[in-house]
Amino acid sequence: MDEKDTTIHMEEDKVTGGKVLAVSKTVANYEEAQHTQTKTNALKENWKGIGWCMYMFFICIMFGYDSLAGGIVISIQEFRKDFGYPYAGDYVVSADWQLGFQAATLGGLVIGGWVTGLMVNRWGRQICVFFGYFFTIGGVFLQYFSKTPAHFFGAKLLTGIPLGCFVTIAPTYASEVAPLVIRGAVTAGTNFAIVLGQLLGYGVTRQASFYSGSAQYKVIFAVQWGFAAVGLIVLPFFPESPYWLVAHGKHEKARKNIVRLHNSSYDVDGHMAEIHDALARQRQDEEKKASFMECFTKKNWRRTLVCVSVIFIQNACGNSWVIGYMSYFMQLGGLSTAKAFDASVGMSGVMVVGNLFGAFLVERFGRRDTALWGTGTLCISLFVIGIAACIKSSSAIWAQVGFMGIWSFVYQATIGSVAWPIISENTSSSLRVQSQALATMTNGLSACIWGFALPYAINPDQGNLGGKIAFVFGSVLVFAVAYIWWQIPETKGRTYIEIDELWERGVPAWKWKKTELVSVVE
Repeated sequence: MDEKDTTIHMEEDKVTGGKVLAVSKTVANYEEAQHTQTKTNALKENWKGIGWCMYMFFICIMFGYDSLAGGIVISIQEFRKDFGYPYAGDYVVSADWQLGFQAATLGGLVIGGWVTGLMVNRWGRQICVFFGYFFTIGGVFLQYFSKTPAHFFGAKLLTGIPLGCFVTIAPTYASEVAPLVIRGAVTAGTNFAIVLGQLLGYGVTRQASFYSGSAQYKVIFAVQWGFAAVGLIVLPFFPESPYWLVAHGKHEKARKNIVRLHNSSYDVDGHMAEIHDALARQRQDEEKKASFMECFTKKNWRRTLVCVSVIFIQNACGNSWVIGYMSYFMQLGGLSTAKAFDASVGMSGVMVVGNLFGAFLVERFGRRDTALWGTGTLCISLFVIGIAACIKSSSAIWAQVGFMGIWSFVYQATIGSVAWPIISENTSSSLRVQSQALATMTNGLSACIWGFALPYAINPDQGNLGGKIAFVFGSVLVFAVAYIWWQIPETKGRTYIEIDELWERGVPAWKWKKTELVSVVE
């Protein structure tokens, strides 16, 4: 064949001597354009698609908002009065019910992830989002009008289901629609949306404190109706991912959606050819093969392990402890309850800024290095917090708070942000939603384990570990750092065809970055 037909982007592997990747001319031209595109041009060419990714992240704001609201209402006296019992001149909610409320949300998260993995395969994302909002409206209605802890438990279960749905759908959609050069940064926007939701939750709680009676906590719930209303207004115009449409034989619709998602100069034929190639290489064009069981076959189990392990590492970093108990440690340091709350709001703002840095780090240093060095830094921070907890002084308490602040920034800038592109990019194209659903379920289950164990480990009348619990999280991260180096590959700058090829060839994770593929036309 002619030289112009055989060489599209010719690279020599410095380590293994080069690996040949055979593709069609149309796909090769399209992927060459993706590899050489600048970030500025990517934004100009794909701004409509990125806009729809922002809509996906909008629905994830509720994940952060609800997860915060469900816990913070316990601190509101009117809520304790309505759902608790008198104790020592105040009102308290039974510890069993507090754990029950948390379990309901996390259980709903697991159920939502599982059901979404099944539903998307058959009906697509739009229908799933619609039913997610349906459950949101019903769950918030039950929260608002609950009279007993049992009612509230049922409400938390209902609102937890759409959270599992939204956080499964959003990152997978973003990773399929975003251009290659900023795919990681865009997909990491999932975490930004979650943290933004938490920040909004703090703000609403602050303003709701000026109301009297049960409105102090009911307003917090009612705000979620506003999220649902906005989401439902936009939903009818939502363009389904071309990957899903092609996998289900809707080729013309996929072509129309590619046109909708990009500007007039976009290579529609190249994109369509790449999608066909990516699906064909996995030999999973048929809808029936995109199942949970397929994630655990000999061909896919290692990719699935990467997806679920990175979300487990997220929770093993101690996020439930640092975020949940920071205000408590500030009060131990001498701050009033109101000032400790305000400081927590400020720390939430630091986390938002950390997420913005995360979008830069993911693309500048890659997925693997961001996760590796970030987890290592978190490990060191946790050991410092643990050492400070062994010292009995107010200065030591503030040292713990200070390193909690450092932890918060680093967590959001690294593993908090990068986990989402790692999950979405390491799955095969046909199993992306199913793998993300398994990660969502792992998120709920692992968060449940830490959430139930922490009160018994930290409370003075139980384990009384206090800040020394940081040693536990830090020790887990020692193994996590080793695992990331051994198993998490670098997917920055790789098209999905290239990622599939590297997994198929069994290239070790630590060699992905230096392994360059030679693309030739078949």
